[in-house]
Amino acid sequence: MRIRKLTRSTFIFLLLVFLSLALVAPFVHSNTEPKKGRVTANPTKGNKYSVEQDVELGRQVAGEAEKQVKVLPANHPASIFVNKLGQKLAASAPGYKFPYTFKVVKDNGINAFALPGGPIYVNIGTIQAASEAELAGVMGHEISHVVMRHSTRQATRQMKAQVPLAILGGVLGATVGGWAGQLAQLGISVGAGGVFMKYSRDAETEADQVGAQIIYDSGYDPQAIVSFFQKLKAQTQASGGGAGPSFLASHPDPGDRAKNVSGILSRFPAKQYKTGDSAEYTAAKKALADVKVESPTQAQTPNVTPELKRLPASSLSVNQGQALDHSGFRLQYPTNWQVAGDQNSSVTIFPKGGASQGTVGYGFIVSGFQPSQGVNSLGDAMNELVASIRETNPDLKPVTGIFDSTVDRRPAKSIELQGKSAIVENGRPLPERVKLLAVSGKKGVVIYMVFVAPEVDFEMLRPVFDQVVRSFQVR
Repeated sequence: MRIRKLTRSTFIFLLLVFLSLALVAPFVHSNTEPKKGRVTANPTKGNKYSVEQDVELGRQVAGEAEKQVKVLPANHPASIFVNKLGQKLAASAPGYKFPYTFKVVKDNGINAFALPGGPIYVNIGTIQAASEAELAGVMGHEISHVVMRHSTRQATRQMKAQVPLAILGGVLGATVGGWAGQLAQLGISVGAGGVFMKYSRDAETEADQVGAQIIYDSGYDPQAIVSFFQKLKAQTQASGGGAGPSFLASHPDPGDRAKNVSGILSRFPAKQYKTGDSAEYTAAKKALADVKVESPTQAQTPNVTPELKRLPASSLSVNQGQALDHSGFRLQYPTNWQVAGDQNSSVTIFPKGGASQGTVGYGFIVSGFQPSQGVNSLGDAMNELVASIRETNPDLKPVTGIFDSTVDRRPAKSIELQGKSAIVENGRPLPERVKLLAVSGKKGVVIYMVFVAPEVDFEMLRPVFDQVVRSFQVR
């Protein structure tokens, strides 16, 4: 989950920086598929990290997070209860025995988040809103994100389709040293429409299924997590369909949560669950009454994907001719558009109001892609790039085939896709058109451009995008 006040670029960088570590260690596979029955191991397929690297990464991210969020002292009754409950649930977690930690965030927004390798945080607002069984459900759900290694699996998928150009170690002409330089390399170019930046619905389904197993084994009713999500949805509807609790922003409803949980329970013998709240939990909640917390608005703002507005045609008029001299390429872009990133980073270029917090509604992204070993042709690299993007954004579907093209007198490949835009009208995202163009760079790197706009405005901007392509030069 996204962390309050921890910037999106910082969080994603912390997830990605460990790609320079060793390759995944050998791991004995057992059942890692929730749909096949009891999960007994952690998935390793499609993850560049080892479980040990998950732990190291989680420690690094937790250290940064706790500089920016306030947690209750470990000796507070709520902290003691949450840690005790968390360790009880973690004892039933399958697979690698991660060093789980459980802390309470002094925040009255309804939220909880898990970091790779075991650190788990629960907001005061969640404790206040939940029964004991519902809190166990939320925490079991978060433990499942650790068990199923969703953060590092997501980071691995992103890196398949997003290699900040200068991080390639001089392949495109320059490197940037130091913490600040590495952060700058990410800019805000995280993909069209924020496609990489949330737990997928498939990940939520897995967390529901594995969480139900953990909660069942710990003696709590797994249906409590269903009731808790239903409670949050009811709050959102009661507020007129606003943003709602930030827990829902980063944990999208897979649509059949109750069915998934019931399906898991049908495999297990019937049992009696703990009912009601324990005296210890009631006392822990009561002890929170005097704790100073932040408002839900403060807590939720960074966690909600920004809603961009459709831009009027007058805002899309352009003055062509501004040069961008990058270490890996050169191009011309509209002088009245803005640039995120620098000459050594992936860059995002967009009209004013066309992008926010890493989400692009209008504009284009230029980044680098390192194909997998054994992928030698540009066509195969393009197929891999498209598959990687769609793996985390199944709503993005091709509307054309892959066509041959030319960029800077070099062979290139292009494809157009349609998905859901970050531009929202009448409470609904507009259809989005995405043009993906890839050209071979130096030393096997593929440079790609992603042109993005709502479907209704894409043709208006197509001449602008075409001019960018005509001006593009590989260095």
